[in-house]
Amino acid sequence: MTEEKSCKRCGVCCRVIPLSTAHMSPEYRAYLLNRGLKEDQGFILIPHDCQHLQFTPENCFMPDLGGEWFCDIYYDPARPKVCQKFHGQKRIGSAIIYIPPGCGYRKDKVE
Repeated sequence: MTEEKSCKRCGVCCRVIPLSTAHMSPEYRAYLLNRGLKEDQGFILIPHDCQHLQFTPENCFMPDLGGEWFCDIYYDPARPKVCQKFHGQKRIGSAIIYIPPGCGYRKDKVE
């Protein structure tokens, strides 16, 4: 079993749908970027929070001051298989996995 020491269970990896640019035409890639989407590590990032991602504010009276994101089914056996297998891997089988900035599993320095 993979160690999870670097995983903060912050939900950063669950807040986008990554679309690989590996076999994407340059025209389509430019179209998506012109629509305001961002690109990182060869993926176009489509903002979309997972339905299981929850936010707990630090201050219940002023939630805009900050808080923490977490997965409400992280320890549930019903958690999707791709989520269970992730553990910071860059590849699962033939699928290349997106590792977001700020994730403890990402090896490059991101500021």
